[in-house]
Amino acid sequence: MSDEPAAGGRPKASRPGMPDRPRGRERHAARGSTVAQGQPVVAVVGYPNVGKSTLFNRLTGRREAVVDSKPGATRDRRQGGAEWNGRQFQILDTGGIDDADESTMARDISAQAVRAIDEADLILFVVDAAVGATPGDLEVAERLRRSHRPVIVVANKCDNADSEIRAQDLWGLGLGEVVTVSALHGRNIGDFLDLLVESLPEVEAVEDDSLERLPAFCIMGRPNVGKSSILNALLGEERMIVQDMPGTTRDPVDTIIEWDGQEIVLIDTAGLRRRGRMRERVEVYSQQRALESAERSDVALVVADATEGITEADLAACDQAAQNHCATLLVLNKWDLAKPDLTDLAGRVRRKSRQHPPIIACSAITGEGLDRIIPAALRLYEKSRTRLSTNDLNSALRELAEERPGPRKGKRRLSMRFLVQTGVGPPIFRLEVNDRSLMTRDYGFWLENRLRDRFDMAGVPVDIEVRSRR
Repeated sequence: MSDEPAAGGRPKASRPGMPDRPRGRERHAARGSTVAQGQPVVAVVGYPNVGKSTLFNRLTGRREAVVDSKPGATRDRRQGGAEWNGRQFQILDTGGIDDADESTMARDISAQAVRAIDEADLILFVVDAAVGATPGDLEVAERLRRSHRPVIVVANKCDNADSEIRAQDLWGLGLGEVVTVSALHGRNIGDFLDLLVESLPEVEAVEDDSLERLPAFCIMGRPNVGKSSILNALLGEERMIVQDMPGTTRDPVDTIIEWDGQEIVLIDTAGLRRRGRMRERVEVYSQQRALESAERSDVALVVADATEGITEADLAACDQAAQNHCATLLVLNKWDLAKPDLTDLAGRVRRKSRQHPPIIACSAITGEGLDRIIPAALRLYEKSRTRLSTNDLNSALRELAEERPGPRKGKRRLSMRFLVQTGVGPPIFRLEVNDRSLMTRDYGFWLENRLRDRFDMAGVPVDIEVRSRR
């Protein structure tokens, strides 16, 4: 644990405490997978509530994007991989473009969609065929014409032959090919994908012989503690929409950054709320996506608000990360506004959190301490993948048995015979004892914590499988 955030000591910092490095790029990645490179990018754009996220989920084959009938469910850009007839490509899902909505949130959402248009090799312009071309659709069409990108008009929600006939009016948009689909029910998706693949440009493949998976770090925590602000600060660009209103981020968003030569996947997630406080169905979906992001991450960066200290909800987020086998780093944001006693906080965290996560204090606004977050997370990642020798483990086991003998029932006492590591990421151990029924919950927790202290694995989940030795 660090006692005080320090301004970065590395040269060429573009902002206080931040190293000079390439900006992040978005990719789809999951724990145990590789990241595809050299693939064409397809952006899904359109007016709000026309079914863009439903189409994204259909094409990627994964229900990752939050889908709701209420406009504005998608806010940030998110990316996923897709394949058809042996051709692989990347899909960019975006929020709705509504030039008539002058709210700050709507302008930010539209700005992210416009950036996706600039990055795309092919654009899918989604229109609600049941409604037809609205004034908002015409404004989006004009923007797409000025982009000079190839466009396919996707008439969505065509669930029957009558709706397909009405969809032919969309040829009047002047953007070329119009295809009719039902993203929800899968109607005509095969023919649509044939046309999509034919329209993809050839992209130069990137040689990658190592095919090594990348470390994945998810940023999670309560709403409005500065998760997206920290991601934006780490990237050095306004990648995520940041507002003071809680619940701005709803979909998990994967972004790859390079930090001192090491590529890392950063996943921004929605704020974690108590179940009783989730009033909208979309919030429930966002919560599920956030927890699923922890499942495919190696380290969880649990962000807390320094002005409020570390709350029970922050500790609960650490426990949720541990349940998903994530190493945990507590990031105390807004350090410029309040500077609580870190020694006192560390003692409280140690008493109430099983993983004993280390704490990094920082400020997303001033940049103070930000340069220490990724290195600390990388250290946790390496520790979670460390394999300990059987000799060292059993030496520690003997010392621990002398320090605190095993519990007993009647005349029988637990005897720990042999300890061996069977897995990494996180570390998994098999403990052989004389009688498994003699192991108590309290003694198991004590053994786990003592092993964590002995081998310097604070913040790393430790999984001990107890077996009776025959």
